[in-house]
Amino acid sequence: MKFSKKIFWVLTIVMTMLSCHTRVVSPNKPMHDNTLDLYKKYTIQTKDAKSQKLEVIKVDATKIYGKNKAGEMVEIERSEVRDIKKPAVVLSILIGLAAVAAVIFVPI
Repeated sequence: MKFSKKIFWVLTIVMTMLSCHTRVVSPNKPMHDNTLDLYKKYTIQTKDAKSQKLEVIKVDATKIYGKNKAGEMVEIERSEVRDIKKPAVVLSILIGLAAVAAVIFVPI
């Protein structure tokens, strides 16, 4: 029983760390010229529901240029972007630490 609780908490912490993203652009938050930071990683979802994880290299008035994980250059039309998310690593770590602290200090 104790082993299954440990597995549950480890899986909870891992999922929390993987799922924390900050929404930078959405239909309610339009994209501006300085919305994206260069050389940062983002997950970009287009209007045809395809998601791509990119490191943004350049942004101009019509396109977003970036490198995917394989190192290939990718160009995405700004008009085709549905939403853009960036990972929130610090927030993920804080939530994970809070979950661990709750397990340790709260008696069951």
